[in-house]
Amino acid sequence: MAETNVTGGARRELTKYRVTFAAAVIGLAGAGWMFQAAYEQHIKVLQIGDDTGQRLQMRGLNHDQEGAEYGQR
Repeated sequence: MAETNVTGGARRELTKYRVTFAAAVIGLAGAGWMFQAAYEQHIKVLQIGDDTGQRLQMRGLNHDQEGAEYGQR
């Protein structure tokens, strides 16, 4: 443990590092939450695209779509 002086300087330094570490952990948790929320939105967009593609395929309207197969099934 660090030695303390009469003014308590070491205690202030430890508190500063603890506050900095706590802020970093909170920031990291916030970033993780944002990544998770973005991933969930991405999955929803992909599901909407899949549903739209299936509806187009059922109606036979996907022949000129980018990424679609050339022949009708």
